[in-house]
Amino acid sequence: MSSDSLSDKLKNKLPKKSVFITFFIVLISLTFGAMVALANENTVVVETDILNVRYGPGLSHGVMTQVEEDDRLFLLGEENKWYKVRLGDDQVGWVASWLVDSNDVIQGDQQFARVTGEAVNIRQFSNTDSEILGTVYRDTELQVLYQEGQWYQVLYMGRVAWIHGDYIEMIDAAPAENVQTTSEAVSDSSVVVIGEAPSTNIRSEPSMSGEVIHRADPGEQFEYIESAGDWYQIRVNEHQTGYVSGTVASIGTKEDVEETDAAETESSQAQYARTATNLAEATIVVDAGHGGHDSGAISSNEAIQEKDIALSTALLLRNRLQDAGSNVILTRSTDDFISLDQRVQTSHAHQADLFISLHYDAVEVTNTMNGTTTYYYSEDDLDLANTVNRYLSQSGPLDNNGVRLGDYYVLRTNRQPAILLELGYMNSQTDLQHIDTEAYQSTIVEVIYQALRDYYGQ
Repeated sequence: MSSDSLSDKLKNKLPKKSVFITFFIVLISLTFGAMVALANENTVVVETDILNVRYGPGLSHGVMTQVEEDDRLFLLGEENKWYKVRLGDDQVGWVASWLVDSNDVIQGDQQFARVTGEAVNIRQFSNTDSEILGTVYRDTELQVLYQEGQWYQVLYMGRVAWIHGDYIEMIDAAPAENVQTTSEAVSDSSVVVIGEAPSTNIRSEPSMSGEVIHRADPGEQFEYIESAGDWYQIRVNEHQTGYVSGTVASIGTKEDVEETDAAETESSQAQYARTATNLAEATIVVDAGHGGHDSGAISSNEAIQEKDIALSTALLLRNRLQDAGSNVILTRSTDDFISLDQRVQTSHAHQADLFISLHYDAVEVTNTMNGTTTYYYSEDDLDLANTVNRYLSQSGPLDNNGVRLGDYYVLRTNRQPAILLELGYMNSQTDLQHIDTEAYQSTIVEVIYQALRDYYGQ
C-alpha cells in the first residue's frame, strides 16, 4: 500500500476540522450558560428609580452608594428584611428587600471557611499574580461566595476577594444570629437631642461646615427622616428640614433617653458591664483621630496628615468588623472636626462594648521613635489592651512599644471599655514607607480583628 493511499484513508476516518470547532463552541456556550445561570440564581433586581445601598441592614446605617432601576445585584444574605448584596464593582452593602424583585431567588445556606495557614494572602483576583488586598491568619472565618477551580471567592473588608483553597477548610458554623443593629430604633420615627451643651446646632447639610439653621435644647424631639452617614436628617418645622450629628442625638423618644440617663446615673461610678460574648454581638465605636482643621501629626515631607490615614484605617476596620457581624459606629466618616467630648458621647450614647481610637504618632526629633503602641487608662481595660498589643507585637508589620498608661480624654472620661492605638510614627523614615499604604492598613486591621476575636472569645 502506498503512503498516499494510507493518508487518504486516515483523513476519511478522522473527524473534519469543522466538527472540532463546532464541538468547542458548544462546550464554551454550555459552560458560559452555566455560569450565567449560577450568577442569576441568587440575584435581585432593583424596582425603584433610585435605591440607596447602605452599610448595614437598616435605615440608621449610612448610605454607601446608589443603584438604579433594573440593576441586578448578587444576593449574599438576608437580615431583618434587608438584603446583603454585592455590587458590580465588588462592593458589598445592604438594600431594603421591599424595593427589589426577588421572586426568582433561590437562596441557599451561607457557607463559611476557616483559614488553616499561618498567614495567607487575600487577593483581588483568582491568581497568584493578582494584587494582594491583605493578609489573614490561622482560624480566621470568612464567608464563602463561590468557588472557581482551586480558588474561593470570599467576603473581606466589605468587598469580595479571593483565597486559595489549599489554605482554608469549609466549616458548618454560621455567624451569631443575635447581631446588634440600630435599625429597630427607626420605628420610633423621632430623634431626640442628648447633648449636654445648653444648645445643639441643627445644620443645613450633614457636615460641621453646614449653615446653622436652628439651635435645639437638650431633650428636644424632632421627626426622623433618614440617616446620612453619622448624621440624622430631621424635620425642624413644617417647611424646613435639617441635620443633627449622631454624636449629640439619638433615635428614640424623650422617655427612652430619660430612662437611659437614669440607668447611667445609677452606674456612673463604674463602667458598663461587658455583655458581648462574641465579636458578632459587640457594638464597637471606631474613632478616627483628629479631622477637619485638626490635622494631627504631619509627615517629615509634609505630604501626609495623620487625620487622613487615621480615617482610611478606620473605614477598613469598620468593614472588617462588619464582616464579622459587629455593629460598628464611626465617630467620623469624613474629614470633619469632631470634639473630644462628642467622641466620648458617641461611646456613651450607643453603650459601646468597645471604644477604639486610631492614631499615628510623631515625636519632636525625627527618626528617634518608631512602631506601634497600645494605651489604656482604666485598670478594667488592661486585659483588653494586653490582648490587642500581643497581636500587634506578634503579627504587626512594625516594631512594638508595648502597653502604656495613657491619660487621654477619650480614655479618661469614657465609661465604656476603651483603648487608643498609635499605629506608627509619621516622622520615622522606617514607618513612613509603610503606614500610608493600603497593604499596611489592611494588615494592621486584620491584626486588630484577630485580637478582638480572641478577646471576645475568652
